[in-house]
Amino acid sequence: MRAPINRTEHDGHALLDAFVGRAGELRRLRTAAEEARAGLPSLVLVRGSAGIGKTALVRRFLAGLKEFTVLSAAAVPSASEAAFGCLGRLLRPTAVPAQFRHRPREASGPAGARQPRPEDSGPSALRRLLDSPGAGPVAVFLDDAQWADGATLRALAEAVHTGGRLCVLLAARRSHTWDEETQRTLQLTHPASTIDLREFSETEAADLVSAALGDTADRTFGRHLLLRSGHHPLYLSALAARQGTAARTDRSFVPRLPAAVARRQLRGLSHAVGEALEALAVLDGSTPVPVLERVLGKPDCTSVLDPLVREEFVTLTSVPVPTVALRHAALLDALYENMPLSRRRTLHLVAASAVDWRQRPAHRLAAAERVDAQLVTDVMEVVEQEIRDGNLLPAARMLASAARLCDEEPADQLLYGAVRLLFWAGADGELRRYGGSVAARRPSPWRDEALGLTEFAAGRLISARRLLERAQARLPSCLPRQRAAVLTELAMTFAILGQGRATLSHAEQALECLAPHASGDAGDAAPADGPDPARGRSQHVVVPPDQGRAARALAAYGAALHDGPRTGLALLADLPEDADQLGEEDVPGLTVRGILRLTDGRIAAATTDLSMALVRSRPGGPRLFGAASSLHLATCLLLLGEWDRAGPRIDAALVDVQSRCFDIAALWSQRSVLDAFQGNEAEAAACLSEAQEQSRQLDFAGPQYHTAVARALGARARGDHRGVVSALQILAEQSDHSDRVRVVTTSWVPFLVESLIVCGLPDHARAAMAGLKAVSDESNFLVGIAEKWLHGRLAEASGDGAGALVRYREALDALSPGRDIPLLRGLIETSCGRATAAMGDAAASAGHFTSAEAAYVRLGARALLTEYRAQRRAALPSAGRMPGQEALTERERQVTHLVVLGHSNQEMAEELTLSVKTIEYHLRNVFGKLGVRNRRELRRRIRAAGS
Repeated sequence: MRAPINRTEHDGHALLDAFVGRAGELRRLRTAAEEARAGLPSLVLVRGSAGIGKTALVRRFLAGLKEFTVLSAAAVPSASEAAFGCLGRLLRPTAVPAQFRHRPREASGPAGARQPRPEDSGPSALRRLLDSPGAGPVAVFLDDAQWADGATLRALAEAVHTGGRLCVLLAARRSHTWDEETQRTLQLTHPASTIDLREFSETEAADLVSAALGDTADRTFGRHLLLRSGHHPLYLSALAARQGTAARTDRSFVPRLPAAVARRQLRGLSHAVGEALEALAVLDGSTPVPVLERVLGKPDCTSVLDPLVREEFVTLTSVPVPTVALRHAALLDALYENMPLSRRRTLHLVAASAVDWRQRPAHRLAAAERVDAQLVTDVMEVVEQEIRDGNLLPAARMLASAARLCDEEPADQLLYGAVRLLFWAGADGELRRYGGSVAARRPSPWRDEALGLTEFAAGRLISARRLLERAQARLPSCLPRQRAAVLTELAMTFAILGQGRATLSHAEQALECLAPHASGDAGDAAPADGPDPARGRSQHVVVPPDQGRAARALAAYGAALHDGPRTGLALLADLPEDADQLGEEDVPGLTVRGILRLTDGRIAAATTDLSMALVRSRPGGPRLFGAASSLHLATCLLLLGEWDRAGPRIDAALVDVQSRCFDIAALWSQRSVLDAFQGNEAEAAACLSEAQEQSRQLDFAGPQYHTAVARALGARARGDHRGVVSALQILAEQSDHSDRVRVVTTSWVPFLVESLIVCGLPDHARAAMAGLKAVSDESNFLVGIAEKWLHGRLAEASGDGAGALVRYREALDALSPGRDIPLLRGLIETSCGRATAAMGDAAASAGHFTSAEAAYVRLGARALLTEYRAQRRAALPSAGRMPGQEALTERERQVTHLVVLGHSNQEMAEELTLSVKTIEYHLRNVFGKLGVRNRRELRRRIRAAGS
């Protein structure tokens, strides 16, 4: 078991005691050290922004040095640093080994006192150390050199220029206080080099998170760390060191940067620069430069922005207007949260007069202790505009802020509006936090609706359905758009519960409510109903945009659940195919059409729809279906063999704040399947465990479908066919009475049938196949291929090898270019290899097995490669090696294997991390040892030998 790495305290806050990455930079430092050891001195400037890892890099390097005397010190931000002050700290007695210390020569002072001579300290002392008899090479490390005195830096450069076994290392920020003479001296020093440090790469950052969390690692939390830190080493280390059990139990947990880390980052910056950072934090991290100037009361911010840009705290862009933005979300939060409340309110008040009318109410709310009627009116005006523009999350957050500061009368409706918008934005993690606040309100239809939506967000859909039904029954008929919203929310609830008829019924009722108010969808943009005579306060009630399109998408989904995907697709026939004719309002329809096309076996069309749905969705906009587009697009990519794209798609969806509570179990299940087929058994098991844990928090059985399929496919990847049957038994039992399970039979029944055949239960397999055919359309591409393959497996099991081979070849012929499913191809080619071997055709069998191997290698399906090799050995036990093959080295065997798979020299070089010239060298050796003239002959003879 791998435990999390240790934490250490630094300046009052925890940091990880770890070092990852920076391999190229370490090589350059080691080269400089080797040159110094050989008598060629060098100066290396390690340059980067605050916290980027300069000190950690140099210390890691110094820890591995042998035979060197290491002198180290750090400069401090002080205007009164004496000349050679830093050099004096480097040469302090405790730093220099005793055998190289020299007693200072003394001279008479004015009063006869004995004083150290100037040449006994500073540059002369460093030179004596270097020239001492028996002295080894010396490494001098000056940290925070941006604050070092110029005399010290010039002395170090002069020491390098003079010569000796010396390696000088300077770690400095990009902005510094060096005078022109010092800069010129450093530039002219030879040999000298500069190492520029940037944020971690994706791999380095992931390695640090993995090292930090050990066996507690959680991909979702790890992804949150990467996003919030921006791969900045200090921020990432500090955030990971603060992780705790909350990260695993609360998906809405947001890791925070310790205040001490923020203070450390600002060390050495001027007061004016610090004020600019505070103003940026209040302005949400990004703002046009003229707005920042108005908030700071400065006609020109160049003097404060230049050091921030150099130190990489901010980015500055000029198109279309000059805009400044903080680079890292973690620092933004730390700056804002650690600002005194009075200072924060003052800046918000100033900002309210500097920003445009849409941003003004948010700043006025942040500065206020209570709100008045005029501010509520201004808030509602902005909220209605945000809703018309599709910015649901900003609108919801503004309403929630106003509700917290408002008197009881409008506060209820403001809160209910915030809850409704959060639901339509798919932000379940944020939405469920309001359950307690809603429950404390007075009874009303709107309270019932809001409680239902918070229950939905918490995964309690049975309770949510009851509350929404009660709200719908109590809402006055004179509020058709609000009734339509509740009916659409009910349709969504029934859709997730897998009840097709109820989904369709409630979606159709919602469309009926909207019919008198819209011609096409024109009425969808209206922000609210008219005044409610029963309550008298509906001026604060908001409804989401594009309800009609959402209701139509749900009607299609309900029809598909009840009558099959073709019926649902017919209801979406008017949805354009041309991407130029599709907008954000079409995302619900695109999502459902993509899901139904995938279910119907039209994978390419489904991939297009789901990709377009993601492209048309923008952060903060409507996302009624949560992460459904990402989830099903990842399924398409898995089928198409694009596993390298599927993994990142799943990981990104796992940390998307706009996703449904039940999406998480499905995404973890999908990740588990991918890891299982890639041979990552431990990770697959951990992902499945996470999916099952997420499922247990829900009060309905929907996610059990995903976890059951993940269990089954994990077992299939291991070759455990009894495990497949055991995992899928629950779905087989539910398929007769569950719309959801029945409509997705194409995704799991083929694996059940295969495993039943392998387990010696052909009658059960035939019954399962009959059930598959009964619920699927005859033109379903995936079902057609699966049936041919499985009929072949049944024939093979009954001893009809010739009949089996006919079926297998029909299945392979159906996998034409553009309609290929690499995973299925590998399984079918393996079946062909077994069948042809049983008929005595070893050469054909070897060809089929090699094709299967090629499919699995392209996928990276290591688990299936293991199964394939076992089946090949069993089918071709007498297959031998070519003469001379035993003389090949391990690397030559690897090259031979890739040649047989059809790789080019360039592809082999990338696969084996070698140069093309090295590949050519190994190929010449292979050709000579095996007595072949070219690649074609090599492939032919290897396949003929069955090796």
